[in-house]
Amino acid sequence: MLAAIDALCRGLEPRLAPGLMIQRDNPGETPQQWSIREGEVPVLAFGLIDRTFFWTWDEGVSNHYSKSPTLMTRIIIAELARFGHLV
Repeated sequence: MLAAIDALCRGLEPRLAPGLMIQRDNPGETPQQWSIREGEVPVLAFGLIDRTFFWTWDEGVSNHYSKSPTLMTRIIIAELARFGHLV
């Protein structure tokens, strides 16, 4: 499952709009979480809880979950593109 997160990060990194970056939020802690940030402002947080992928656009107010890395990747890429965060 971490391989899916690594692949997502590698695929997104070169496509992120200027000023955005991917960051590991809590190395060595659980749940494992990464974020896409514009400066200090998180645009998206995503990661793993046990064997379930999660992502949120609003700092955890609403969370989305999937067991499928393909579904998670597809939704994250589509939403980032829709909001103009990908080039």
